[in-house]
Amino acid sequence: MSFTEQELRNRHDEEIQELHRQLDKKDEVLSAYQQEKGKLEVFFRRAVDAIEPVTPFKSVFEGMKLELKSDTEVEAVMQISDSHMGAVQGADEIEQFNEFSPEIADNRNIGFARSVADWTDLHRNIYNIKRLHVLITGDLISGDIHDELKITNAFPSPVQVVRAAQTHAKQVALLAPYFEEIVVEFLVEDNHSRLTKKPQAKEAGKNSMNYLVGVLLEEYLKKHGNVQFNIYPQHAKVVQVSTLNYLLLHGHGIRAWMGIPWYGIERRVARESTARQRIIMQDIDRAKEVGFDKVLHGHFHTPFDTAGFAGAGSIQGTDAYDHGAGRHADPSQPAWLVHPKYGEMSRTNFQLKWFDRG
Repeated sequence: MSFTEQELRNRHDEEIQELHRQLDKKDEVLSAYQQEKGKLEVFFRRAVDAIEPVTPFKSVFEGMKLELKSDTEVEAVMQISDSHMGAVQGADEIEQFNEFSPEIADNRNIGFARSVADWTDLHRNIYNIKRLHVLITGDLISGDIHDELKITNAFPSPVQVVRAAQTHAKQVALLAPYFEEIVVEFLVEDNHSRLTKKPQAKEAGKNSMNYLVGVLLEEYLKKHGNVQFNIYPQHAKVVQVSTLNYLLLHGHGIRAWMGIPWYGIERRVARESTARQRIIMQDIDRAKEVGFDKVLHGHFHTPFDTAGFAGAGSIQGTDAYDHGAGRHADPSQPAWLVHPKYGEMSRTNFQLKWFDRG
């Protein structure tokens, strides 16, 4: 079928008009996004400016001469994941298997910190432990990602953010006197604190209420000279503990269906290994930056540990959704030691129900 010159010109003009219309539409979307992002950044800055840092406690070792059992330094690790601050779960709804509230979240988190301090003192009878690594892997607030959460949460997301930051600041502040140095590794991108209906890819680490939790937490701890705070507004990050490299994830990107998704996790570890191996082979100097020995994550609310990956339990424990699906997991959080020669040792999943009443 042939066209006259005028018909071709007309078609060309129509196509140009349509392309201009699409470009204008994209400009409108981009402008709206930038405006919303600007509002969020202003909100973050105002919240941060209102923070009064926590005053540090006196070191428990001040004026004491420590008798070290070994010259080899062993490093302690604790993982904080899935606190779900703001969530409410009535015990009657799930046959008394569990209950949850902001007060219980506070008590369990503080109980966990105190237990780690006692657990460390116990291990100091054998090991030289000066440094603690606090690995935070997300879902620290309940958020508004489901309609039922919006209805049943104790308070809105902005309040959850502040309460979560305060709670975890108390944890670190309580532990600070027991160590010469604490390194906090805060991974931002998670599931419950996202601000989009579906998980996003680009800028997911900053378009998140959890980013604000991290920024507030860092501000609360500013006066603690022995606390190093690292915040990572990204999906995954390799962090070093003694001679081991851990790849931190939240875990929401792992394909799953009911219970612990062993196959999904294995596939994720394999894909990460393959991708990072290619980078290392092209640039060997980046080996320590992107290579890893083990993947650590949360999200599935159940503690488990293998040679290649480990999952933390949750502060919340069993809720109505878990109970309806026939799943049960007691609230727990893990801690362990890393020896420079022998690797991981003494992994403990602290059971947190004991601290429900403070």
